[in-house]
Amino acid sequence: MSIYTNWELKDINRVHFIGIGGIGMSALAFSLLARGKQVSGSDKKSSVITEKLKDQGAIVYFDHKSENVEHSDLIVISTAIEKSNPEIKRAEELNIPICHRSDILNCFLRTHKSVAVTGTHGKTSTSAMVAQVMYEAKLNPTALIGGQVLEFDSNVLPGGGEYLVAEVDESDQSIHKLSANYAIITNLETDHLDHYKDLDEIITVMKQFIDNIPQDGKLIVCKDSYGNNKLIENCPREVITYSLIDDSADYKASEVMLSESSSKFNVYYKGEFYGEYNLPIGGIHYIANSLSVIAIAELLGINKDVTKKALLNYKGVKRRFEIIADIEGTLIIDDYAHHPTEIKATLASASLYHRPTTVAFQPHRYSRTQGLLEDFSKSFELADRVIITDIYSAGEHQEDYNVTSEDLVDLIKIKSPNKEVYYIKNLEDVSSFLGNNRRNNELILTMGAGTITNLSQMLSANFLFPSVC
Repeated sequence: MSIYTNWELKDINRVHFIGIGGIGMSALAFSLLARGKQVSGSDKKSSVITEKLKDQGAIVYFDHKSENVEHSDLIVISTAIEKSNPEIKRAEELNIPICHRSDILNCFLRTHKSVAVTGTHGKTSTSAMVAQVMYEAKLNPTALIGGQVLEFDSNVLPGGGEYLVAEVDESDQSIHKLSANYAIITNLETDHLDHYKDLDEIITVMKQFIDNIPQDGKLIVCKDSYGNNKLIENCPREVITYSLIDDSADYKASEVMLSESSSKFNVYYKGEFYGEYNLPIGGIHYIANSLSVIAIAELLGINKDVTKKALLNYKGVKRRFEIIADIEGTLIIDDYAHHPTEIKATLASASLYHRPTTVAFQPHRYSRTQGLLEDFSKSFELADRVIITDIYSAGEHQEDYNVTSEDLVDLIKIKSPNKEVYYIKNLEDVSSFLGNNRRNNELILTMGAGTITNLSQMLSANFLFPSVC
C-alpha cells in the first residue's frame, strides 16, 4: 500500500473511502471536503453521519461494488476492511493507490501544529475538551474526534488555522506511523487483544509513536497509570506529567468536589497554586482528562481564563455518560464503556446520583471478553442490578474463542453472590424486562461499544408509551 507524503496528498483530488460511515473515516472525509477535495465512499447502510457527508457534497454508496472506485485517485481503508473487498480488488486492477486511514491522518498531523490524543481510555473526551479550548481561544482549529461532540454537533471541526487536535487510535498498531508536535497519553492498559498479545507489546508500539515526535515535541502523560510510567522510562522526549494522586506530577488536582452534574477542583503546578477549575459534569476521570487539557493549553500559550471558560462550557460527547431521558422517575443514560476500567469509572459517576442503578451491558468482542473476563466480573460492584446481553462480535467469530456471555454472568454471581445478575440474549427482551420490572427513582445505564445504544432509545419509547411495546 502507498503511504502518502504531505505534498502528494495536495495533488490528490478524488478520494474514495471504503467504510466511510465509521467515526474515524468520516472525520477525515469531512476534512477533505472542507479543503475542496472530491470525496466518495461506501458503507453497509445509511446513518446520520453518511447523510451529513452527502449534504456536504460526498457521494455515498450503500454497497461495495467494483464500479464505485472507477474514477478515484486514491482509496482509503481501515484495518477492518478485508482484502477480498471488491472495491479493493478493482482498485488494484486499475493501479489506484490504496492507503490506510492512518496515512491520511498523518498528513493532517504533519501539516499543522498538532496535538495527538491517545490512550486506552478517555481519549475521545480529552480530545473534545482540547478542541473546545482551541475553538474558544479563536485558533480556528481542525479537530478530528472519535465521537460526536455535542458542542459542535459533529465529530470534526474542519478548521482553517494552523492548529489541529486529533484523537489517535492505538487499537490496531497503526499509531506507529504517526507523528505530532504534542502527544497526550491518558493511560495504557491491556486491551485490543485481537491486535496485541499483552501490555508490553502495546508499550513497544507506543514507544515507536514517541520516537516519531520531533525532537522539540513534548509528551503530556498521566502518572496514575502503570502502563504510562513504564512507557516514559528513559523517554527521549520532554515529558510533562499530571495526576490525581501523585504530588510529584507537574500538574496535580486537589480539593476535589464532585456532584452529579459538576466537578470543582484546584490545580497545582509544580507545587504552586495554578487555579480553580470547574466542569459541568461529575466524575473523577473527567478531572484527570482536563488536567492534560490545562497542560496543553499552557504549552500553546492560551490564556488561562479562556481555558477555564471553555472547560466550563464543555457539553460532552455522545455516548459518554449521555443523558437520554428522564421519564417518570427513571433516568436513562447511555455510555460507550466497554473495558473493565471504563465500566468502573462510569459507575462511579452514576453513584453521584444516589439512585438504584441498573446496568445493561453488551460485551464487545470475544477476544476482549475472554482476555479480560476476570476483570469484567469485578467491574460491576457499584451496580445494584446487572443485565448482560449477547457479545457483540465486531466481526470476530465465536467459534475462535472459548467464552460466552453466560460465562461472565456466572463469574459475576460468584464474585457478588447477593447481586441481581441476568443473562438476557437480545435488546428487545432487555427492554421488555426493564419495562415490566421498573424501580422507583432508578438510573438505567445502557453500556457498551456495539448496538447497545439502541436499547436506550427502545427504553425511552417503552417507558413513554408502554401500551405499544
